[in-house]
Amino acid sequence: MKILDDLKPARIKIGIDGISKTEILRDLLSVLVEQNVINDLESVLAEFLEREAKGSTGIGNGIAIPHVRTEHVAQLEYLFANSEEGIDFESLDGEPVRIVLLMMAPKDSHGKHIKALAKISRILNDETTRVRLARAKSAEEVCHIFEEREAEVG
Repeated sequence: MKILDDLKPARIKIGIDGISKTEILRDLLSVLVEQNVINDLESVLAEFLEREAKGSTGIGNGIAIPHVRTEHVAQLEYLFANSEEGIDFESLDGEPVRIVLLMMAPKDSHGKHIKALAKISRILNDETTRVRLARAKSAEEVCHIFEEREAEVG
């Protein structure tokens, strides 16, 4: 499983809009609505907010990985966004988030969902990678960084 098989340049947003977690998630999900990946933004947003209510997916080190298993998608779907300045995503460490990798998986894909989260964690575990992704100025640059890091972590 390669992240770049499902993370395409059109799903990479340079610069995050929104002040609250809800606004940020709504903005990111609107990209997926525009691309006909999901057709019910409010229902999917509610699923993400329900997941966030159980515990923030702002995991620390400037990373948030909001994720849900949902009936609204048939395969793994990703959306990447960055913020060089950082945003408040109510992270566990209280620090600003600079990288958001939103992930949706089909409702019945527990194993694949867990494997994807583990791979994302391995990729983002490297501080240099995190800094480069936060500062990336184009979708192509983000893809290149992911490609390099995936080759390293396998």
